[in-house]
Amino acid sequence: MNGWSLGGMGAAIVLALIVLLLACFVAVWLESRSLTSPRGYHQPDPEGFVFSQTPKTEAGLDFEDIDFPAPNGETLRGWLVPAAQPTDLAIVTLHGAGGDRRSYFDQLGMLHDLGATVLMFDARENGLSDGRGRGIGLAVREAEDAVAAVAEMRARGFGRVAAYGCSLGGSAAIVAAARDPSIDGIIVEASLSSFEDFVADKANRRLGKLGLKATWATDLWGSAVISMSRWRMGLNAYVKPEDVIERIAPRPVLLIHGRRDPWVIEAHADALVKRSDPETEYWLIEDADHCDGYQVAGDEYRSRVEAFIARLEAAD
Repeated sequence: MNGWSLGGMGAAIVLALIVLLLACFVAVWLESRSLTSPRGYHQPDPEGFVFSQTPKTEAGLDFEDIDFPAPNGETLRGWLVPAAQPTDLAIVTLHGAGGDRRSYFDQLGMLHDLGATVLMFDARENGLSDGRGRGIGLAVREAEDAVAAVAEMRARGFGRVAAYGCSLGGSAAIVAAARDPSIDGIIVEASLSSFEDFVADKANRRLGKLGLKATWATDLWGSAVISMSRWRMGLNAYVKPEDVIERIAPRPVLLIHGRRDPWVIEAHADALVKRSDPETEYWLIEDADHCDGYQVAGDEYRSRVEAFIARLEAAD
């Protein structure tokens, strides 16, 4: 038994547990980093970066550069695209993870034609808004920025202000509207119901490729990764969109999802619909992927947004 005494075995077991815990910590840390700074994410240097694409080049629309304060005093920057005719309707666009103000060029003409002034801006840590390239904020910072953008449009005299977001931007729109009653309504496409489930979905796909299924383990993994992300980023105000969406009622909500979305699966939309007000409009686009609903179903998409705007105007 030399070298394998109970004491020696106990020390070996403790050492193995320490190594295992360290390995788990590192794995969760790395997954958290991958989540908050997805592949391709990069915040450009504001000293030398200039957008070559603008509302003028992409949609033939005049615009003005705009900046306004975020809640922490940092500066948010974007473009204000005025409506063709005087209006009290403004729509604030909220981009997804790794995106910036340019994410809504395709929809800009539609929104302009429907009579809205549009604010397209970069969330903190993205584009030319302030930040240190830290990546996404689990809809915490993004929702705060959405509230600040709406407040800016209110200060400019707009009587109706809605938020329009896809993916992370959609989650931010839900969280912002649940928190801020001055947001008159939201259009949301491909929103997560919770970031925990999003991480678990990714793990389920990995296991599925190996012919394995362990939802209890992937649920635990999702919770661990989000807890790590909240700790790393100091996101104390984190909430799940599915837990707060019911607070938006009776304001208009248009939920859109693509059945073929490989990243934010349909179960997220189902969870949001289940927890939202019965008056919430839900539209599942059969042939749509992730955040391409307008490209797939242009005419009907426009009709749905036009009807949403009509509900805004009728909600006195």
